[in-house]
Amino acid sequence: MSRHVCLDASVLVKLITYEEGSETAAALMEEIVQNQQLVVLPAFAWAEVGSVLRQKAKRGLLSAEEAEAAWNGFCSLKVLHYLPDSELAQAAWQLAVAEELPTLYDAAYLAVAERSQNEGMPCLFWTADKQLAGGLGAKKNYIRYLGDYTAAST
Repeated sequence: MSRHVCLDASVLVKLITYEEGSETAAALMEEIVQNQQLVVLPAFAWAEVGSVLRQKAKRGLLSAEEAEAAWNGFCSLKVLHYLPDSELAQAAWQLAVAEELPTLYDAAYLAVAERSQNEGMPCLFWTADKQLAGGLGAKKNYIRYLGDYTAAST
């Protein structure tokens, strides 16, 4: 079992709000905590999660109070470890180019997982983005789709 796991913002938002896949994200996080794993993230992950919460509140999908509670819940997660952007920027760019990814956001999460792997620490990358998982999962065996999660997958 790996000491590190990388969860992208799509999984983190499901963890702190109620939407399709939230129960699965909660079960995954419970397993991560039980296994004393560390969730490694790019440094900007907090801003991405916060931006999604703000957008949900603006669109009326969450009340202001619900968004605030979700944000506080996210900020209280003690298993999160942020890696400095300076260590990931070039790797993320190279991954985005090599894999023809339209944004650096996804590439940065992948770079986090690959960095851990390169340091001899296997790291699964979990995403709720079926297209991302399907498109790259065959090439990169560390990518997992949240919809495929079953207990003891980490």
